[in-house]
Amino acid sequence: MAPADEPRLITPISQRQFELYALSLERGPDFDPAHIFSAYQAGRGSASGCILLDSEQRTFTSIALRRRVDHCWIKVDEGGPYSTPEAALDGLSIAMRAGDPPEPLPPGARRRPLLVKPGASGTSPEFDLLTTTISHLPALMAIGECYLALPNPDANFVPDFQTSNFASRLFELYLIACFREQGLSVRQDHVSPDFFIEKNGDTCWIEAVTANSETPRAGGIGDWVHAPEDRNERLTGGPAERFAKTLRGKLQRNYHAMDHVKGQSFALALADFHQSGSMVWSREALPTYLYGLRADIEGVGKERRAVATPITNLTGKHGIPAGLFRDPDFAHLSAVIFSNAATLAKFNRMGFLAGWRPPGLTMIRSGILFDRTPGALEPIDFKLSVASDEYQALWPWGEAWCQELEVFHNPLATHPIPFDLIPGATHWFERDGEIVCSTIWANSVLSSVTRLHMTGEGQATGDAHAESDPS
Repeated sequence: MAPADEPRLITPISQRQFELYALSLERGPDFDPAHIFSAYQAGRGSASGCILLDSEQRTFTSIALRRRVDHCWIKVDEGGPYSTPEAALDGLSIAMRAGDPPEPLPPGARRRPLLVKPGASGTSPEFDLLTTTISHLPALMAIGECYLALPNPDANFVPDFQTSNFASRLFELYLIACFREQGLSVRQDHVSPDFFIEKNGDTCWIEAVTANSETPRAGGIGDWVHAPEDRNERLTGGPAERFAKTLRGKLQRNYHAMDHVKGQSFALALADFHQSGSMVWSREALPTYLYGLRADIEGVGKERRAVATPITNLTGKHGIPAGLFRDPDFAHLSAVIFSNAATLAKFNRMGFLAGWRPPGLTMIRSGILFDRTPGALEPIDFKLSVASDEYQALWPWGEAWCQELEVFHNPLATHPIPFDLIPGATHWFERDGEIVCSTIWANSVLSSVTRLHMTGEGQATGDAHAESDPS
């Protein structure tokens, strides 16, 4: 075949790579009751598509995606049903129109700015690490696709991402991946709140917020900050107070009173970036503040057990009242959605698993897993290569975006969030006076570090990363 015809070639790609592209679909890569049978890409990536198999109907269908001039994916065709995968591939190959120019923008649409083209405000060390190192190429590819999946990013998104608000914008990209992965419709029709999610008639407005330090760029690249040695300080002191001030500051904006939000579920999505490494250990302060209960251990030996100790105030210097969810004045807050996985390490692993694997790059993830054995109070250590079958076998479908997502439900909520709206999250709620959780994941990571190694660079590089604690 002549070189000029090479861009027309249709080549297979992994299911995970197509699922990353499919985050741009209205409900992401959720094709239930069908599932992906095979996936393809045209030439240098101007078109992509998949063949779906409905096992009950025993029929095949196809979905074709093409890039617009601003690189966003749009769905251009749904074909089928077909009786064989070969027939579906023939139809898909035609629909992908390999070699054709990119799709035009809709009339009146604003061209999306390039995420990685530096602007006049300069760049942050985090952005430079992402865009200039081979070891973070998988993260760059995953982040790029999540950015293209945003329905309507605001005008400040790109300059924020490139500079001092890198972490906050990365959190928004993480959330869009979590929501679309679970089959949610995500809209950004209003300036605020940030997201409107819907599934099967259930809805919720979500405003994203990050707990940041007053020090510029805290939580970015820098010396690792360890948890306070004093357990009470860790649970009810500075970390809890920081969460309290962050949440109360957002609640003062009265999102629930906006005309388009009134009478509906409303949640704040929270991540912690106040210090380098703080996301590893600060999470347990959040439920302590929200429910006004401190998790303590009593007894010795086999008699050890976890108990919840009520507290009225945090022990930080401001003495903030504990128990946001005990205050009826905040009944309009349906829940607080939390994750400490909106990090470069998470995006790097997800891009790596999708197939972007620079030669010589290995990833080793080590940490602790929650032990679900009744009465167990100690976690389980693990250390696995991200590329290994053993690592993927930890979860039924391999590592997913939403495994680190937690929803803390307000027991006084005027408009509660149905569990089925965000099914892949770990849900915390009050039952018979106790705070309990529900999750679909047998293996939940409490904390972890992802180590990178490039054989061509002569030394290992570390990329620290913390996950949720569903204990």
